[in-house]
Amino acid sequence: MTGTPHRSSLQLQCLAYLSLGAPIALLGVGWPGARERFGASEGALGLVVLGYGLGRLATSPTALAILRRWHIRTATSALLAGVAVSGIAIATTRSYAVLVGAMTALGLLTGAADSLGNRYQSVIRDVGAAGLAFGSYAVGSTLGPAVLAITSWPVAFAASAGLAALTAGLALRPTLAWPDALDAPEPPRSRADRFDVPATAIALSLAVFAFYSGLEVVTANWAASYLEGHREMAADAAALAMSGFWAGMTVGRFGLGALSRRAGLAPARILTGAGLALAVLYLLLPTAPLPVSVAALALAGLAISVVFPTLSSSTADRVGVAAAGRMVTMQLLVANVSATALSYAVGAGVDRIGTGVPGVVFAVLAVGGIPVLLGSVRLHPDPRPAPEPAPSLP
Repeated sequence: MTGTPHRSSLQLQCLAYLSLGAPIALLGVGWPGARERFGASEGALGLVVLGYGLGRLATSPTALAILRRWHIRTATSALLAGVAVSGIAIATTRSYAVLVGAMTALGLLTGAADSLGNRYQSVIRDVGAAGLAFGSYAVGSTLGPAVLAITSWPVAFAASAGLAALTAGLALRPTLAWPDALDAPEPPRSRADRFDVPATAIALSLAVFAFYSGLEVVTANWAASYLEGHREMAADAAALAMSGFWAGMTVGRFGLGALSRRAGLAPARILTGAGLALAVLYLLLPTAPLPVSVAALALAGLAISVVFPTLSSSTADRVGVAAAGRMVTMQLLVANVSATALSYAVGAGVDRIGTGVPGVVFAVLAVGGIPVLLGSVRLHPDPRPAPEPAPSLP
């Protein structure tokens, strides 16, 4: 991808994802120490995450609508400027209500920006470029907790806001080469392009996203609280442990292209290996000595990093090329709903039961997802087009 005319816009996309990854990672890692700042309970994080998740869910399918009205340069800059403003509000407020509002706004802005990023990737159709962009999100999620561990909540969120503001300014440069196809309307689908997709294939494709997207996001939001509250780890150590999780995520996302191309591993083998590894690692998290649990969390980040992009890129293998576009949209919606609902439910459980709840949810999702994952990788689309409907009688 680096030799293409769109290299400069890809670099901007990487910076944008770097800016989007830091704030939500900071929230989960920083909450155990920052909740007193807002006079809130440990489980009150659930409502904050719910606002963020609902905001992101609301704007996740908006790329085409945005691009019909504005150039991607203008839209990206405006969204990142909004991310910067939200970050400053989070850094400076001591009001829990303002925090919930700012995180909801951040979710709305992040969902729209991510939607544009996914549209960009669907146009350039380069696996290596997708790995760089989505890997940059993991880099931001790794650096954020590391900065927080050596500074403070206000400093870390202010630094994150500064990066978003810088990227917003860079997005306006007229020298950026954006793909012309971003301005092209979607081609209409003909009846001949339609395929019948069995209900089982739809259910498994959606369920596997619900399990593993939920596991990834619940870990990001609640692992630090679990380590500090239930495993009695120091706050700084828990923040660094979460940096290890995101570092594993970064290595996995950047290395996914090489893994599939050079090692010759099919998506089914990658997903099966990752799913089995996650079950073992998440069972170690609550039972092993703390150093082993920290290592297991980092390895879990590595294993789970390959699941979402591999599932997304192999959608056509499960439901067929003609249905893949519609299924991708459904999968993203289910992933967002699952992540939001589970994160909120964990917060309610922490308030009512205790800080051990996240560990139980981690294990249930990791182990319970295995049969769903194994079922999904065995799916193969029906190659026959759907029959034309019978003509209506006069």
